[in-house]
Amino acid sequence: MLLRKSLADASRHALRAVGFRAVTRTVRGAPLRIPVAMGELKALLFDPTYAPFFNEDQVMDALVAHMRPDDVVFDIGAYHGVWAVLLARHAREVVAFEPSPGTFHVLEETIAVNRAGNISACPLAIGSVPGIADFWGTGSGASLRPGHFRPSSTSVMVETLDRFVERRTSLPDVLKIDVEGAEYQVLSGARRCLAYARLVCIEVHFDELPKFGADYSMMSTLMTDAGFVEIMQTVPVRLGAADPTRMHVILERNSEGGQAG
Repeated sequence: MLLRKSLADASRHALRAVGFRAVTRTVRGAPLRIPVAMGELKALLFDPTYAPFFNEDQVMDALVAHMRPDDVVFDIGAYHGVWAVLLARHAREVVAFEPSPGTFHVLEETIAVNRAGNISACPLAIGSVPGIADFWGTGSGASLRPGHFRPSSTSVMVETLDRFVERRTSLPDVLKIDVEGAEYQVLSGARRCLAYARLVCIEVHFDELPKFGADYSMMSTLMTDAGFVEIMQTVPVRLGAADPTRMHVILERNSEGGQAG
C-alpha cells in the first residue's frame, strides 16, 4: 500500500513537472477540471467514466433552483472543492473552508485549474468556539473527533462563522455544511449568519453527531428557532446503496420572516 502511494505521488509530481495538472470531465453539463492530485490517478487518466468527485445531483438541483446570481455562498467542509466550483457557477462569491492541510492543497489546486476567480479558500475548521483543535484523519471522513479510520491528527485553527464575518463586508446568503458530525457546532457559532442567510444545505451525519454532544433534534430545533423550514430531504447513495447514517437536508428561510439586514 505504501509503495503504491509512493508511486502515485511520484507520478503526480512528474506530470505536474511537465505542465500536466488536470483532466477535464463534463459535470452537470459543463467542463470541470479535476486536478491529478484528486482521486485514483490511473482511473483519472485512462477511464473517462471515472467520476468519484460528484454524485449528488439531486441535492445540487434542489439547492441551485433556489439560488440567485448575486448570492454569497459559504462552503463549510469544502474538501477538494468540487461543490465550491459547481456552486460558483450560480453565485457571485464562494468562500470554501477546509482545515486539513493536505486536502486544502488539493482545494487550492481545484480552484486554480478551473480558474474560478470568485472562489476564495480558507484553511479553517468552523465550530462553536474559536481556538486550536486536533483534526483527525486526512480523507473525506476527516473530523474534529477521532475515529476508526482516523489514526492520526494535526492541529488546526477553529473559528466561528460569526467571528469570521466580522472581517468581511458581506454576509452569506447560502450555507453548505458537510463537517462529519460537527453540524450543530457550526450552526451554534453562526447565529448572526443564520439571521441573514436564506438557504442552508446540510449533510447530517447521524452516527457522528453524538461525538459532539448533539443529535438531529437539537439541530432541527436550532434551525426552526432561526426561522428556517425544510424544503428537501434525501438519503445519499454510497457505492450503489442508500446510506442510512447520513441525510441531506435543505432549509429555506420562512418567507414570512424576511431576511435580516
